[in-house]
Amino acid sequence: MPLETNGNNHALSRRSFLAALMGGFSALIAVVLGAPAAGFALSPTLKSGKKEEWISLGAPNDFQVGQPKMVDFTIMRKDGWLEQSVSKSVYVIRTGDAQFTVFSPRCTHLGCIISWRSEDKSFQCPCHGGIFGLTGEVQGGPPPRPLDTLEWKIDGGKLIASYKDFLLGVPDKVEA
Repeated sequence: MPLETNGNNHALSRRSFLAALMGGFSALIAVVLGAPAAGFALSPTLKSGKKEEWISLGAPNDFQVGQPKMVDFTIMRKDGWLEQSVSKSVYVIRTGDAQFTVFSPRCTHLGCIISWRSEDKSFQCPCHGGIFGLTGEVQGGPPPRPLDTLEWKIDGGKLIASYKDFLLGVPDKVEA
């Protein structure tokens, strides 16, 4: 027998109560079973595509002391489910017998690609006039810090470097 209503109260039959209870249980089961499936489906988008990548730049004898050389290479980047090859570059400068400096070719101001000007003995940014010396120090323009250096080593007779991207426009070198 339904409850009587008075004012704002509504009658709730046994049938309505059981229907609401079954709906609540169904929703709970859907959440319990659906959450792991959703987590599995979305997990690639939550994982960073970053990993330490050592790139072969060539034999140490390929580089002359004091002469910057741009080296192009391709790396694989994974973004969610999409994996693609990306072209990148670095500048390598041999500073001694087995000593090197490896620079990112991106201006630390806004990321434009710098170029080496042998007549001025400087790296120059075509976008906003940033100028960097042979050791990467800022010599002029708006760049907030020196060129970003990359870790390198000689392995198996090859010069290899750990490629990374860095935040732009900030005074400190911070990995992106």
